[in-house]
Amino acid sequence: MSGNSRHRLILAADRIPPVDVDDARDDLDAALSALRPFAAAQDAAWVAAEPGDPDQAFDAAHAAALLRSLGHQQGTFPDGWFGTYRAVNEQVAATVSGSAADAATLWVHGHQLQLLPGIMRRLRPDVCSVMQLHTAFPPAESMVRLPEHRALLSGLLGADVIVLPHRRAADNLLDLAGRVHGLPVRDGQIAVGSRRVRVMAYPLPADTAGIGRLARSAPVRARAQEIRDALRVAGPVLLSVAGWDLGEAVEQRLGAFERFLAEHRPAPATAALLHVACGEPQTPAEDEQRERVDRLIAKINGTFANVGQAVVHYVRATPDRRELTALYLACDGLLATPAHHGTAAHAHEFVAAHAGAPVVVSELTCDGADLPGAVVVNPHDTAAFATAIARIAGVREPVPEAQVAFAASGPEAWAGRLLSVATARAGTHATVRPRRQIAAPGHIRPAGHPAASHEHARKIDAQ
Repeated sequence: MSGNSRHRLILAADRIPPVDVDDARDDLDAALSALRPFAAAQDAAWVAAEPGDPDQAFDAAHAAALLRSLGHQQGTFPDGWFGTYRAVNEQVAATVSGSAADAATLWVHGHQLQLLPGIMRRLRPDVCSVMQLHTAFPPAESMVRLPEHRALLSGLLGADVIVLPHRRAADNLLDLAGRVHGLPVRDGQIAVGSRRVRVMAYPLPADTAGIGRLARSAPVRARAQEIRDALRVAGPVLLSVAGWDLGEAVEQRLGAFERFLAEHRPAPATAALLHVACGEPQTPAEDEQRERVDRLIAKINGTFANVGQAVVHYVRATPDRRELTALYLACDGLLATPAHHGTAAHAHEFVAAHAGAPVVVSELTCDGADLPGAVVVNPHDTAAFATAIARIAGVREPVPEAQVAFAASGPEAWAGRLLSVATARAGTHATVRPRRQIAAPGHIRPAGHPAASHEHARKIDAQ
């Protein structure tokens, strides 16, 4: 961002996405890269939460990973983490404040910057803020165990619009604000002082057009053939791509594949799973999971593989979009089954690469309505999951092929709709009076936290 320019739109994230979307190495990178033409047309600027101090950068990234993990576990936050986290948010806020034009729009992405909307409301109340979290918001029961949850909620509620990946995540945030903190909640809106904050489910669209383009390119198709030849499997090869977040349910995928092998006993050269583990573990729990995954894959191969012919091929890599598309093309089916949060982005991309393909998706994060033909399972139900694997591997029934139900809107149209909602919300005032709420049975409130009142609602806004 140039030092003296003022911008009507500023996008803030934990890192600046690559200029070429094909260089992106995860879904968020790809989605933000795909927004670059839209941002350029708006004369927008990008701001990254990248502290100059490497230790501070590591601490901030570690804190963001722990916040993401609250959706499915209670991580241990290191002493002093919140000071570093706040400092990163304040640094970004100072940059944005000095670069935003009058009545500009700030679009914030990711868990690393949850305090930014609240800080900006104090520094630049004329700026309209959109806060977009790309993984699930944790249940209130998990969030309130974090001593800093009030400050985090206050930061989020500085936004005019909060965007989450699915309805359940939005409901969790509304529950925390209403049931725990006593803020009036109605019709997907939270009354904060004189304002109303809209909470909506509006996930980033999968980069299906980009994947389809790459799938037709000769270099990518040649690379896909290289991968397939190296696997030396005559029958179906299933693909699994996931990071180390426990919500990805990697162990459940492997457990279901192990059960499939035990029940159907395919010869090693006639069926296989290729698991691509992206990135590095960011928390102690993720480190422990990697050790368990290593052992489980060794156990499966030790039980079912032959010499020189594995049944689970295991790659630790973070592929760019070209390599990811080649992996899609090299495989016959996909397991895309996060257990606690996430989207079906990989499933949409896999289907786009093949123009129709067998996929298994999780009922916990995808209802399958936009992927007719997909096999929908609960990833915690090992027996049903193994049966689903047998179906897409063609063991018992005709192989179901998923199709995209409708042409997904491009990133520019998607972004335009979201920002239209945001600018319409800016300055919207609450018409309901905050009032004392009576705790229902099972009401969650931190120890020593008083019953909600009108004054408490004002304090949340003012923090």
